[in-house]
Parts: sequence; structure tokens; C-alpha cells
Amino acid sequence: MTAPRSFPRRFALAAGGLALLAACETRRITEDGSFPLTALLGDKPEYRRFLNALNLSGQAGRLGANNGAVTLFVPTNQALDTLPADFRALLDSPPGTPSAEQRARAAALVNANAAFGLLRLVDIQSRRGQIVTWDRGRLQINPTGPRTATVVREGAPPTPGRPTIAITRADILASDGVMHLTSSPILPPA
Repeated sequence: MTAPRSFPRRFALAAGGLALLAACETRRITEDGSFPLTALLGDKPEYRRFLNALNLSGQAGRLGANNGAVTLFVPTNQALDTLPADFRALLDSPPGTPSAEQRARAAALVNANAAFGLLRLVDIQSRRGQIVTWDRGRLQINPTGPRTATVVREGAPPTPGRPTIAITRADILASDGVMHLTSSPILPPA
């Protein structure tokens, strides 16, 4: 009978270090339906303002697999530069205890850019391009390519000086819905 072979200590330490490193490795956020919408938004700094609006408004609680699928039209931070300076400042640095007015302003933005259901572009096309947002606004979505489209809100038609709302990248899947990236925010009629 042979005695068990011992490994030098440095090999044991190296193996333990590799195991620890593998355990600490962060999981990459993918856009394949494996992660919730809030994780997808939080993973990209360019969506920080919209994520802050979701949290500030209290509407983030409407997201999640237990609440049913949601479709978000997500403007980038740069797209939200068209908002008034005080509102941008609110979204850049939300207070720990927001006032009712601050919550309402954020909710108006979120509700105009969200709809119930998992609505990919193909799903929207089967509805003749029409969907209803959380604030009961009616959107007309017209495809311009396989993953792009234009958006017109009923009661807020395109006007000179106001940017056209375009879906610049559609169908980013999450475990609790889908999001479409937009070139500017969808705003309620003034």
C-alpha cells in the first residue's frame, strides 16, 4: 500500500486562490431575458436618469416577474437633456426623502414611457402599431427597420423644434419584460 501523495503547499494555495477567484467573479448582465429590467438599467450608466426616475416615482415596484411583463421606452441620459434643468438635477441627484411633487414629476415621465405586457416590435406591429402607456396615452409606433421605429404620442404630434422620438434599438429582453431605447423621452401632452 502506498502512502497518499502530498502536494506542495503552494499548489494547494494556488488551487484555493483560483476557486476563490471563480466564486468572486461577477456575472455579466446579458440582454437575453435572464435579468430583470432594473438590473439591465443599472448595468448601463447611460440609463441612470431613467432608473432614478423609476425609483424616485415609486413605480419600480410595478416591475418584477410577479407583477407581469412590462415594456419600457428608455431614453438615455443625453436624451433627457431636453428636460428642464431643475428636473434633470432631480434625476441626477434624487433626494432620500422626495416630496410628493418630486414623486409626481418623476411618475409622469415614467408613466408616459411604460406599457403593460411584453411588447416587442413584432407584437406592436400586430396591434397596428398602437399601444397604451401607463398614463393612458396612445402611442403609434411605425417601424423604420428591423430594430428601429418612430413613436408619435396621440395629442403630441411632431412639431418643429421638438425632436422626433425614435426607437434606436428595440427588443432588449429582460426576465420581467422588454425595453426599447429611445432618442428622446415620450412626454405627456403639454
